[in-house]
Amino acid sequence: MEFEKLKHDFPEMPEEIRTMIRKEVEQQVTSEQPKRRSRKTARRMLAASLAAVMLCGATVFAGVSLYRLQLQKTGEHGISVGIEKSEEAASNADGTSIVIPNVRMETGWLPEGMVQTERGKYSFEDTLHQGGVTMAFYRMDTGDDKFEVQHGDVLSSEEFTANGYPGVYLEYPNLYEGEISFNQRIYVAFTDVHYVMELYAASDVSKEDALKIAENVKLIPTEDTADETMVTAQDWSRYAESFDKAVEGEGCRTITSISMEEMKNTHKTGERFPVNDQGLTAAVTDVKITDDLSPLDTAQIDDDLKAETDGNGKLRPATIQYLKTGGADALSQEISSREASQKLVCATVEYQNTSSEDLTDVLFFGSLARIREADGQMQILQDETPADGDKWDRAVNHGLSDFRDMLYYDVHGGEKGNNYIERIRPGETVTVHMAWVVMEEELETLYLTLDPSGGGYEFSDSNLEIGYVDIRQ
Repeated sequence: MEFEKLKHDFPEMPEEIRTMIRKEVEQQVTSEQPKRRSRKTARRMLAASLAAVMLCGATVFAGVSLYRLQLQKTGEHGISVGIEKSEEAASNADGTSIVIPNVRMETGWLPEGMVQTERGKYSFEDTLHQGGVTMAFYRMDTGDDKFEVQHGDVLSSEEFTANGYPGVYLEYPNLYEGEISFNQRIYVAFTDVHYVMELYAASDVSKEDALKIAENVKLIPTEDTADETMVTAQDWSRYAESFDKAVEGEGCRTITSISMEEMKNTHKTGERFPVNDQGLTAAVTDVKITDDLSPLDTAQIDDDLKAETDGNGKLRPATIQYLKTGGADALSQEISSREASQKLVCATVEYQNTSSEDLTDVLFFGSLARIREADGQMQILQDETPADGDKWDRAVNHGLSDFRDMLYYDVHGGEKGNNYIERIRPGETVTVHMAWVVMEEELETLYLTLDPSGGGYEFSDSNLEIGYVDIRQ
Protein backbone atom coordinates (compact mmCIF):
# COMPACT_ATOMS: atom_id res chain seq x y z
CA MET A 1 0.00 0.00 0.00
CA GLU A 2 1.52 3.66 -0.82
CA PHE A 3 0.52 7.20 0.06
CA GLU A 4 -1.48 10.28 -0.98
CA LYS A 5 -0.71 13.87 -0.55
CA LEU A 6 -3.78 15.59 0.84
CA LYS A 7 -2.28 18.29 3.05
CA HIS A 8 -4.87 19.05 5.72
CA ASP A 9 -2.18 20.08 8.19
CA PHE A 10 -0.62 23.50 8.35
CA PRO A 11 1.97 24.90 8.16
CA GLU A 12 3.47 22.86 5.30
CA MET A 13 4.50 19.46 6.65
CA PRO A 14 8.25 18.79 6.38
CA GLU A 15 9.19 15.84 4.15
CA GLU A 16 10.81 14.11 7.14
CA ILE A 17 7.48 14.23 9.00
CA ARG A 18 5.56 12.91 6.00
CA THR A 19 8.05 10.04 5.70
CA MET A 20 7.76 9.24 9.39
CA ILE A 21 3.97 9.15 9.11
CA ARG A 22 4.11 6.98 6.01
CA LYS A 23 6.41 4.49 7.67
CA GLU A 24 4.18 4.45 10.77
CA VAL A 25 1.18 3.61 8.58
CA GLU A 26 3.19 0.98 6.68
CA GLN A 27 3.71 -0.91 9.93
CA GLN A 28 -0.04 -1.57 9.93
CA VAL A 29 -0.18 -2.49 6.22
CA THR A 30 2.25 -5.35 5.65
CA SER A 31 3.53 -6.64 2.32
CA GLU A 32 0.73 -9.17 2.31
CA GLN A 33 -1.81 -8.46 -0.40
CA PRO A 34 -5.41 -8.95 0.80
CA LYS A 35 -7.70 -10.89 -1.48
CA ARG A 36 -10.05 -7.94 -1.87
CA ARG A 37 -9.19 -4.35 -1.05
CA SER A 38 -9.84 -1.17 -2.98
CA ARG A 39 -6.52 0.30 -4.08
CA LYS A 40 -8.13 3.70 -4.58
CA THR A 41 -9.55 3.61 -1.07
CA ALA A 42 -6.12 2.78 0.30
CA ARG A 43 -4.83 5.94 -1.38
CA ARG A 44 -7.66 8.02 0.05
CA MET A 45 -6.98 6.60 3.53
CA LEU A 46 -3.35 7.62 3.30
CA ALA A 47 -4.46 11.10 2.46
CA ALA A 48 -6.23 11.13 5.78
CA SER A 49 -3.31 9.57 7.62
CA LEU A 50 -0.92 12.20 6.30
CA ALA A 51 -3.36 14.91 7.27
CA ALA A 52 -3.02 14.29 11.01
CA VAL A 53 -1.05 11.69 12.94
CA MET A 54 -2.35 9.71 15.81
CA LEU A 55 -0.13 7.58 17.98
CA CYS A 56 -0.86 6.15 21.40
CA GLY A 57 0.89 3.79 25.73
CA ALA A 58 1.00 3.03 29.40
CA THR A 59 0.77 5.82 32.02
CA VAL A 60 -0.59 9.32 32.36
CA PHE A 61 -0.57 12.00 35.02
CA ALA A 62 -3.59 11.76 37.30
CA GLY A 63 -6.34 14.32 37.23
CA VAL A 64 -10.10 14.52 37.10
CA SER A 65 -12.04 14.15 33.88
CA LEU A 66 -13.05 17.80 33.61
CA TYR A 67 -11.78 18.48 30.12
CA ARG A 68 -13.07 20.06 26.95
CA LEU A 69 -12.16 19.12 23.39
CA GLN A 70 -11.74 22.62 22.04
CA LEU A 71 -12.09 23.69 18.44
CA GLN A 72 -10.35 26.93 17.54
CA LYS A 73 -10.27 28.60 14.13
CA THR A 74 -6.97 29.70 12.64
CA GLY A 75 -7.57 31.62 9.45
CA GLU A 76 -10.61 31.17 7.22
CA HIS A 77 -10.23 27.39 6.83
CA GLY A 78 -7.74 26.40 9.53
CA ILE A 79 -8.72 24.53 12.68
CA SER A 80 -6.80 23.65 15.82
CA VAL A 81 -8.24 20.81 17.92
CA GLY A 82 -6.95 20.38 21.45
CA ILE A 83 -7.98 19.20 24.91
CA GLU A 84 -8.31 22.02 27.43
CA LYS A 85 -8.14 21.26 31.15
CA SER A 86 -10.64 23.18 33.28
CA GLU A 87 -9.52 25.29 36.23
CA GLU A 88 -11.23 22.83 38.58
CA ALA A 89 -9.42 19.89 36.99
CA ALA A 90 -6.09 21.71 37.24
CA SER A 91 -6.61 22.63 40.88
CA ASN A 92 -7.67 19.09 41.85
CA ALA A 93 -4.86 17.26 40.03
CA ASP A 94 -2.32 15.80 42.46
CA GLY A 95 0.41 15.14 39.91
CA THR A 96 0.70 11.41 40.63
CA SER A 97 0.87 8.93 37.80
CA ILE A 98 -1.76 6.29 37.14
CA VAL A 99 -1.95 3.32 34.79
CA ILE A 100 -4.03 3.77 31.68
CA PRO A 101 -6.29 0.72 31.46
CA ASN A 102 -6.55 -1.58 28.48
CA VAL A 103 -9.96 -1.02 26.94
CA ARG A 104 -12.24 -2.88 24.61
CA MET A 105 -14.46 -1.09 22.12
CA GLU A 106 -18.18 -1.46 21.54
CA THR A 107 -19.61 0.31 18.50
CA GLY A 108 -23.19 0.42 19.74
CA TRP A 109 -24.66 1.49 16.39
CA LEU A 110 -23.85 1.12 12.69
CA PRO A 111 -25.89 2.17 9.64
CA GLU A 112 -27.92 -0.53 7.91
CA GLY A 113 -25.70 -2.60 5.63
CA MET A 114 -22.42 -1.64 7.31
CA VAL A 115 -20.28 -4.52 8.57
CA GLN A 116 -16.91 -4.91 10.25
CA THR A 117 -14.11 -5.80 7.82
CA GLU A 118 -11.11 -5.57 10.16
CA ARG A 119 -10.48 -4.44 13.71
CA GLY A 120 -11.67 -0.83 13.85
CA LYS A 121 -12.72 -0.81 10.18
CA TYR A 122 -16.30 -0.89 8.88
CA SER A 123 -17.70 -0.58 5.37
CA PHE A 124 -20.95 -1.25 3.53
CA GLU A 125 -21.56 -4.79 2.29
CA ASP A 126 -22.02 -3.68 -1.32
CA THR A 127 -18.73 -1.70 -1.32
CA LEU A 128 -16.49 -3.73 0.97
CA HIS A 129 -13.12 -2.08 1.77
CA GLN A 130 -14.04 1.00 -0.24
CA GLY A 131 -15.27 3.49 2.32
CA GLY A 132 -17.20 3.45 5.57
CA VAL A 133 -15.34 4.41 8.73
CA THR A 134 -11.99 3.59 10.30
CA MET A 135 -11.34 4.16 14.00
CA ALA A 136 -7.94 4.61 15.59
CA PHE A 137 -6.86 5.67 19.04
CA TYR A 138 -4.25 7.71 20.89
CA ARG A 139 -3.36 6.80 24.43
CA MET A 140 -2.47 10.06 26.13
CA ASP A 141 0.59 9.00 28.10
CA THR A 142 1.80 12.60 28.52
CA GLY A 143 -1.51 13.94 29.83
CA ASP A 144 -4.88 14.44 28.19
CA ASP A 145 -4.33 18.17 27.81
CA LYS A 146 -1.22 17.57 25.67
CA PHE A 147 -3.39 16.49 22.74
CA GLU A 148 -3.39 18.98 19.87
CA VAL A 149 -3.72 18.61 16.10
CA GLN A 150 -3.97 21.27 13.43
CA HIS A 151 -5.84 21.05 10.15
CA GLY A 152 -6.17 23.28 7.13
CA ASP A 153 -8.50 22.99 4.13
CA VAL A 154 -11.48 22.57 6.48
CA LEU A 155 -14.83 23.11 4.77
CA SER A 156 -16.92 22.96 7.96
CA SER A 157 -16.46 22.11 11.63
CA GLU A 158 -18.45 21.84 14.82
CA GLU A 159 -18.26 20.63 18.41
CA PHE A 160 -20.65 17.97 19.69
CA THR A 161 -21.16 15.64 22.64
CA ALA A 162 -20.79 11.88 22.23
CA ASN A 163 -22.49 10.03 25.08
CA GLY A 164 -21.19 12.62 27.52
CA TYR A 165 -17.71 12.90 25.98
CA PRO A 166 -16.52 16.00 24.08
CA GLY A 167 -16.19 15.62 20.31
CA VAL A 168 -15.25 17.59 17.21
CA TYR A 169 -16.43 17.05 13.61
CA LEU A 170 -14.41 18.23 10.58
CA GLU A 171 -15.33 18.11 6.88
CA TYR A 172 -12.93 18.61 3.96
CA PRO A 173 -13.63 19.37 0.27
CA ASN A 174 -14.48 16.27 -1.74
CA LEU A 175 -12.68 16.81 -5.05
CA TYR A 176 -12.94 13.21 -6.29
CA GLU A 177 -16.28 13.22 -8.08
CA GLY A 178 -17.63 9.72 -8.56
CA GLU A 179 -15.12 8.17 -6.15
CA ILE A 180 -15.23 7.38 -2.46
CA SER A 181 -12.83 9.51 -0.45
CA PHE A 182 -12.26 10.01 3.26
CA ASN A 183 -13.38 13.63 3.56
CA GLN A 184 -14.64 13.64 7.17
CA ARG A 185 -12.81 13.44 10.50
CA ILE A 186 -14.14 13.06 14.03
CA TYR A 187 -12.28 13.29 17.34
CA VAL A 188 -13.74 12.12 20.65
CA ALA A 189 -11.85 12.50 23.97
CA PHE A 190 -12.47 9.65 26.43
CA THR A 191 -10.75 11.47 29.28
CA ASP A 192 -11.89 9.07 32.01
CA VAL A 193 -9.67 6.37 30.47
CA HIS A 194 -7.26 8.82 28.79
CA TYR A 195 -7.83 7.85 25.15
CA VAL A 196 -8.64 10.00 22.13
CA MET A 197 -10.45 8.44 19.19
CA GLU A 198 -9.85 9.64 15.66
CA LEU A 199 -12.53 8.43 13.28
CA TYR A 200 -12.06 8.69 9.52
CA ALA A 201 -15.39 8.74 7.67
CA ALA A 202 -15.72 8.35 3.91
CA SER A 203 -17.97 10.22 1.52
CA ASP A 204 -20.35 7.24 1.35
CA VAL A 205 -21.26 7.87 5.01
CA SER A 206 -23.56 10.81 5.75
CA LYS A 207 -22.54 13.35 8.35
CA GLU A 208 -25.50 12.35 10.48
CA ASP A 209 -24.53 8.67 10.40
CA ALA A 210 -20.85 9.41 11.06
CA LEU A 211 -21.78 11.41 14.14
CA LYS A 212 -24.20 8.74 15.34
CA ILE A 213 -21.50 6.06 14.98
CA ALA A 214 -19.08 8.18 17.05
CA GLU A 215 -21.74 8.99 19.65
CA ASN A 216 -22.32 5.29 20.29
CA VAL A 217 -18.72 4.15 20.66
CA LYS A 218 -17.90 2.92 24.16
CA LEU A 219 -14.47 2.17 25.66
CA ILE A 220 -14.72 -0.34 28.50
CA PRO A 221 -11.71 -1.23 30.72
CA THR A 222 -10.70 -4.88 30.37
CA GLU A 223 -8.05 -7.21 31.76
CA ASP A 224 -8.56 -9.75 29.00
CA THR A 225 -5.64 -9.04 26.64
CA ALA A 226 -6.86 -11.80 24.30
CA ASP A 227 -10.16 -9.98 23.72
CA GLU A 228 -10.50 -9.36 19.97
CA THR A 229 -12.37 -6.12 20.65
CA MET A 230 -9.50 -4.68 22.70
CA VAL A 231 -8.31 -1.33 21.37
CA THR A 232 -4.84 -1.20 19.84
CA ALA A 233 -3.35 2.22 20.49
CA GLN A 234 0.02 3.97 20.39
CA ASP A 235 1.67 6.50 22.62
CA TRP A 236 1.19 10.17 21.94
CA SER A 237 4.71 10.64 23.32
CA ARG A 238 6.13 8.54 20.45
CA TYR A 239 4.75 10.97 17.93
CA ALA A 240 5.97 14.02 19.82
CA GLU A 241 9.48 12.55 20.08
CA SER A 242 9.53 11.50 16.40
CA PHE A 243 8.26 14.92 15.35
CA ASP A 244 11.02 16.68 17.29
CA LYS A 245 13.71 14.44 15.79
CA ALA A 246 12.37 14.92 12.28
CA VAL A 247 12.30 18.70 12.62
CA GLU A 248 15.90 18.54 13.81
CA GLY A 249 16.84 16.49 10.74
CA GLU A 250 17.07 13.14 12.54
CA GLY A 251 13.90 11.63 11.10
CA CYS A 252 13.47 8.99 8.40
CA ARG A 253 14.26 10.14 4.88
CA THR A 254 12.99 8.69 1.65
CA ILE A 255 15.85 7.84 -0.72
CA THR A 256 14.71 8.32 -4.32
CA SER A 257 18.04 9.12 -6.00
CA ILE A 258 21.23 7.04 -6.00
CA SER A 259 24.37 6.79 -8.11
CA MET A 260 24.48 4.48 -11.13
CA GLU A 261 27.14 2.44 -9.31
CA GLU A 262 24.77 1.74 -6.43
CA MET A 263 22.30 0.23 -8.89
CA LYS A 264 24.82 -1.99 -10.64
CA ASN A 265 23.05 -5.13 -9.36
CA THR A 266 20.35 -4.86 -12.03
CA HIS A 267 19.08 -7.98 -13.77
CA LYS A 268 17.87 -8.72 -17.27
CA THR A 269 14.76 -10.69 -18.19
CA GLY A 270 15.58 -14.40 -17.93
CA GLU A 271 18.43 -13.92 -15.42
CA ARG A 272 18.11 -15.88 -12.17
CA PHE A 273 19.11 -14.27 -8.87
CA PRO A 274 18.69 -14.90 -5.10
CA VAL A 275 15.84 -13.15 -3.29
CA ASN A 276 16.66 -14.32 0.25
CA ASP A 277 19.35 -16.14 2.20
CA GLN A 278 17.36 -19.37 2.45
CA GLY A 279 18.08 -20.58 -1.07
CA LEU A 280 15.12 -19.00 -2.86
CA THR A 281 15.92 -17.64 -6.31
CA ALA A 282 13.78 -15.93 -8.93
CA ALA A 283 13.81 -15.15 -12.64
CA VAL A 284 11.48 -12.95 -14.66
CA THR A 285 11.02 -15.12 -17.73
CA ASP A 286 8.43 -13.13 -19.68
CA VAL A 287 6.80 -9.68 -19.77
CA LYS A 288 3.63 -8.88 -21.71
CA ILE A 289 2.21 -5.40 -22.40
CA THR A 290 -1.47 -5.21 -23.40
CA ASP A 291 -4.34 -2.75 -23.36
CA ASP A 292 -6.77 -5.30 -21.88
CA LEU A 293 -6.81 -8.05 -19.22
CA SER A 294 -6.50 -10.99 -21.63
CA PRO A 295 -3.24 -12.39 -20.12
CA LEU A 296 -4.92 -12.87 -16.74
CA ASP A 297 -6.99 -15.71 -15.31
CA THR A 298 -10.52 -14.32 -15.47
CA ALA A 299 -11.57 -16.07 -12.27
CA GLN A 300 -8.82 -14.30 -10.31
CA ILE A 301 -9.35 -10.73 -11.54
CA ASP A 302 -10.65 -8.58 -8.69
CA ASP A 303 -13.27 -5.86 -8.82
CA ASP A 304 -10.76 -3.01 -8.99
CA LEU A 305 -9.22 -4.32 -12.20
CA LYS A 306 -12.58 -5.11 -13.76
CA ALA A 307 -13.78 -1.58 -13.04
CA GLU A 308 -10.73 -0.19 -14.85
CA THR A 309 -11.98 -1.53 -18.20
CA ASP A 310 -14.68 -0.29 -20.55
CA GLY A 311 -17.53 -2.19 -22.19
CA ASN A 312 -15.12 -3.70 -24.72
CA GLY A 313 -12.74 -4.96 -22.04
CA LYS A 314 -10.10 -2.33 -22.83
CA LEU A 315 -8.34 -0.40 -20.08
CA ARG A 316 -9.81 3.05 -19.58
CA PRO A 317 -7.51 6.06 -19.61
CA ALA A 318 -6.50 7.41 -16.21
CA THR A 319 -7.77 10.84 -15.22
CA ILE A 320 -4.98 13.04 -13.90
CA GLN A 321 -6.33 15.84 -11.75
CA TYR A 322 -4.23 18.94 -11.04
CA LEU A 323 -5.11 20.56 -7.72
CA LYS A 324 -4.21 23.66 -5.79
CA THR A 325 -3.86 22.54 -2.17
CA GLY A 326 -5.81 24.40 0.45
CA GLY A 327 -4.61 25.44 3.87
CA ALA A 328 -5.54 27.70 6.73
CA ASP A 329 -6.85 30.44 4.43
CA ALA A 330 -8.13 28.60 1.35
CA LEU A 331 -9.86 25.41 0.26
CA SER A 332 -8.35 22.96 -2.22
CA GLN A 333 -9.55 23.37 -5.79
CA GLU A 334 -9.12 21.73 -9.18
CA ILE A 335 -7.06 23.72 -11.68
CA SER A 336 -7.21 21.34 -14.65
CA SER A 337 -7.26 17.65 -15.64
CA ARG A 338 -6.19 15.36 -18.47
CA GLU A 339 -6.49 11.73 -19.56
CA ALA A 340 -3.54 9.35 -19.89
CA SER A 341 -3.60 6.00 -21.72
CA GLN A 342 -3.06 2.95 -19.48
CA LYS A 343 -1.48 -0.43 -20.22
CA LEU A 344 -1.40 -3.76 -18.41
CA VAL A 345 2.06 -5.11 -17.56
CA CYS A 346 2.06 -8.85 -16.82
CA ALA A 347 5.25 -10.59 -15.66
CA THR A 348 5.93 -14.31 -15.37
CA VAL A 349 8.19 -14.98 -12.38
CA GLU A 350 9.75 -18.38 -11.64
CA TYR A 351 10.68 -18.99 -7.99
CA GLN A 352 13.08 -21.88 -7.37
CA ASN A 353 14.24 -23.55 -4.16
CA THR A 354 17.99 -24.17 -4.47
CA SER A 355 18.37 -25.35 -0.87
CA SER A 356 18.18 -28.89 0.50
CA GLU A 357 15.19 -28.12 2.74
CA ASP A 358 11.52 -27.47 2.07
CA LEU A 359 10.57 -23.79 2.05
CA THR A 360 7.09 -23.15 3.45
CA ASP A 361 4.81 -20.10 3.53
CA VAL A 362 7.06 -18.20 1.14
CA LEU A 363 5.95 -14.58 0.86
CA PHE A 364 6.33 -13.13 -2.65
CA PHE A 365 5.81 -9.56 -3.75
CA GLY A 366 6.37 -7.42 -6.83
CA SER A 367 6.60 -3.64 -7.10
CA LEU A 368 7.12 -1.60 -10.26
CA ALA A 369 9.38 1.40 -9.81
CA ARG A 370 9.58 4.14 -12.41
CA ILE A 371 13.32 4.91 -12.68
CA ARG A 372 15.10 7.34 -14.98
CA GLU A 373 18.75 8.31 -15.35
CA ALA A 374 19.41 12.02 -14.85
CA ASP A 375 22.75 13.76 -14.35
CA GLY A 376 24.50 10.48 -13.55
CA GLN A 377 21.91 9.54 -10.94
CA MET A 378 19.22 6.86 -11.01
CA GLN A 379 16.02 8.52 -9.81
CA ILE A 380 12.70 6.95 -8.82
CA LEU A 381 10.05 9.11 -10.40
CA GLN A 382 7.42 10.42 -8.02
CA ASP A 383 4.26 12.34 -8.85
CA GLU A 384 4.27 15.10 -11.40
CA THR A 385 5.61 18.40 -10.13
CA PRO A 386 4.50 21.83 -11.35
CA ALA A 387 6.67 23.98 -13.58
CA ASP A 388 7.31 27.64 -12.95
CA GLY A 389 4.09 29.55 -13.45
CA ASP A 390 1.76 26.59 -12.91
CA LYS A 391 -1.10 27.31 -10.54
CA TRP A 392 -1.43 23.72 -9.34
CA ASP A 393 0.80 22.11 -6.72
CA ARG A 394 -0.44 18.51 -6.62
CA ALA A 395 -1.23 15.95 -9.31
CA VAL A 396 -3.62 13.12 -8.46
CA ASN A 397 -3.81 10.04 -10.69
CA HIS A 398 -7.26 8.46 -10.40
CA GLY A 399 -6.30 5.32 -12.35
CA LEU A 400 -4.83 2.08 -11.05
CA SER A 401 -1.58 3.21 -12.67
CA ASP A 402 -1.13 5.22 -9.48
CA PHE A 403 -0.63 1.96 -7.57
CA ARG A 404 2.89 0.49 -7.86
CA ASP A 405 2.44 -2.81 -6.04
CA MET A 406 1.06 -5.83 -7.85
CA LEU A 407 -2.67 -5.68 -8.56
CA TYR A 408 -2.90 -9.33 -9.58
CA TYR A 409 -1.19 -12.61 -8.73
CA ASP A 410 -2.34 -16.16 -9.42
CA VAL A 411 -0.73 -18.15 -6.60
CA HIS A 412 -2.38 -18.01 -3.18
CA GLY A 413 -1.48 -19.52 0.16
CA GLY A 414 -1.14 -18.91 3.85
CA GLU A 415 -3.91 -18.58 6.40
CA LYS A 416 -5.77 -15.88 4.43
CA GLY A 417 -5.05 -17.12 0.92
CA ASN A 418 -2.80 -14.16 0.19
CA ASN A 419 0.49 -13.82 -1.70
CA TYR A 420 2.23 -16.88 -0.27
CA ILE A 421 3.63 -20.02 -1.86
CA GLU A 422 2.64 -22.77 0.55
CA ARG A 423 5.59 -25.06 -0.15
CA ILE A 424 8.56 -25.26 -2.49
CA ARG A 425 10.51 -28.50 -2.28
CA PRO A 426 14.27 -28.68 -2.97
CA GLY A 427 14.91 -28.15 -6.67
CA GLU A 428 11.25 -27.31 -7.33
CA THR A 429 10.15 -24.27 -9.34
CA VAL A 430 6.85 -22.43 -8.81
CA THR A 431 5.60 -20.00 -11.46
CA VAL A 432 3.72 -16.85 -10.43
CA HIS A 433 2.06 -14.40 -12.79
CA MET A 434 1.89 -10.81 -11.51
CA ALA A 435 0.29 -7.76 -13.11
CA TRP A 436 0.24 -3.99 -12.78
CA VAL A 437 -1.44 -1.10 -14.57
CA VAL A 438 0.85 1.69 -15.77
CA MET A 439 0.49 4.81 -17.85
CA GLU A 440 1.69 4.23 -21.41
CA GLU A 441 4.05 7.19 -21.06
CA GLU A 442 5.86 5.34 -18.23
CA LEU A 443 6.73 2.14 -20.15
CA GLU A 444 10.30 3.28 -20.82
CA THR A 445 11.01 3.71 -17.08
CA LEU A 446 9.87 0.38 -15.58
CA TYR A 447 12.02 -1.62 -13.17
CA LEU A 448 10.63 -4.55 -11.17
CA THR A 449 11.71 -5.37 -7.62
CA LEU A 450 10.82 -8.71 -6.04
CA ASP A 451 11.84 -7.55 -2.57
CA PRO A 452 9.00 -8.66 -0.23
CA SER A 453 9.27 -5.30 1.59
CA GLY A 454 8.38 -3.37 -1.58
CA GLY A 455 10.43 -0.72 -3.32
CA GLY A 456 8.31 1.09 -5.86
CA TYR A 457 8.62 4.47 -4.20
CA GLU A 458 12.10 4.51 -2.68
CA PHE A 459 15.44 2.74 -2.71
CA SER A 460 16.43 0.60 0.27
CA ASP A 461 19.40 -1.59 1.11
CA SER A 462 17.32 -4.73 0.58
CA ASN A 463 16.00 -3.52 -2.81
CA LEU A 464 19.53 -2.85 -4.04
CA GLU A 465 20.95 -6.08 -2.60
CA ILE A 466 18.30 -8.22 -4.35
CA GLY A 467 18.50 -6.00 -7.42
CA TYR A 468 15.89 -4.57 -9.78
CA VAL A 469 14.86 -6.26 -13.03
CA ASP A 470 15.00 -3.99 -16.07
CA ILE A 471 11.73 -4.44 -17.94
CA ARG A 472 11.74 -1.13 -19.80
CA GLN A 473 9.89 -1.16 -23.11
